[in-house]
Amino acid sequence: MTSPFEAARTHFLQGVALFEAGDAAGAEQALRASLALLPGRPSTLVNLGAVLLRLGRAAEAIAALDETLAADDAQPDAWCHRALACSELGRDAEALANLQRAFAQGCTLPAARHQHALVLNRLGRHEEALTALQALLQAEPTHAAAQLLLGQTWQTLGRLREARQAYEAAVALVPQLAEAWMHLGLLLKDLGEAPAAQQALQRAREAGGDTALLAYFSAAVNDGPVPAAAPPEYVRRLFDPYAEGFEQHLVDELRYCGHEAVVNAAATWHSGQAALALDLGCGSGLCGSLLRLRAQRVEGVDLSPTMVAQARASGSYDAVFEAELVQHLRAWGQRSGRADIVVAADVFIYIGDLAPVFAAVAQVLAPSGVFAFTVEHEESASPYVLRRSLRYAHGEAGLRALAAAHGLVVRQARALMLREEQRQPVAGLVLVLQPAG
Repeated sequence: MTSPFEAARTHFLQGVALFEAGDAAGAEQALRASLALLPGRPSTLVNLGAVLLRLGRAAEAIAALDETLAADDAQPDAWCHRALACSELGRDAEALANLQRAFAQGCTLPAARHQHALVLNRLGRHEEALTALQALLQAEPTHAAAQLLLGQTWQTLGRLREARQAYEAAVALVPQLAEAWMHLGLLLKDLGEAPAAQQALQRAREAGGDTALLAYFSAAVNDGPVPAAAPPEYVRRLFDPYAEGFEQHLVDELRYCGHEAVVNAAATWHSGQAALALDLGCGSGLCGSLLRLRAQRVEGVDLSPTMVAQARASGSYDAVFEAELVQHLRAWGQRSGRADIVVAADVFIYIGDLAPVFAAVAQVLAPSGVFAFTVEHEESASPYVLRRSLRYAHGEAGLRALAAAHGLVVRQARALMLREEQRQPVAGLVLVLQPAG
């Protein structure tokens, strides 16, 4: 008769084999069967944590890893997996501490060292990330992903020549590394080398890169039709890594003021306390605390999971939803009635065609409600353009026509400087719309 230990071992080995074969769901089932026979076994829990991480269930992965670390915290693999899970949840400071525990216990895995540099970058510690990557590449000179991250780090530090060299080294090592071709193309775009940028973006397509992302980037190099909006994946990529410290960077370094502008504008045109305010593209929650002073209930919506987590943690919102804003507004209007205030601060720089947004807002706005938002302003835009910065700009005339087409009246259209970009002011507009009549 097979003993419980032998049966558990069989399930464990089956789980490991399934995981290595790419069947994470099957691996989870086998590992849980093993744990049912031998609860708390450290090696099984560590592997289960890795499986749950692969399945996109980071919080569950942390729970499994914490169970084994509570029994024995001298497990570098468990600390590494826990760091990855924390990063997935936007808890980068915690991830860094986990990696440091792993290194102190003798972990030298290239994947862990790469993650270490990635987390340092996310935390804004770019010089330290640079040192970590250079050490990794000295030990592993053919590590293409490290070369890619090195390029991104150099670019963040403003060292564009070194960034270009790193990206070129990455694609020389792995010509099918679509991500490196994409970043090289974007860098060449910023350097004004449009033909070379297009060639790099084409190589990214040939290597299997994201079609929607690459079409969006190509449009910013004036090649091909302009998409109606930035791909959701681009917005997530842009904001997911930077939830921690995002507000400080935006307000203190870029001198951003859009959140104050939209809330103040809304308050000017909506007298008294609002019953409900909606914050579209709420990000980490800059508008939330301001809206809380003017509304009994405040709700937010954003595409980025880590930004949603930050907004929820701020305590300024009664509810925050992870969703695309037009789809959310349509569903919200069917179940929740009307909103007195709707704001969108620095959100429409990622949406060119605002017709679906205006239509959805018009459906949820109370008869005396206000819709306040900012845009980057370019008067020649008809009705919008995609700039090389990968942000949309809108013209006032087009916005007025769009408002009228959806039964909305422009109460205010005021010029302001939204933020700085490379120490130069970015011109914008803050507009207030209300239902006609």
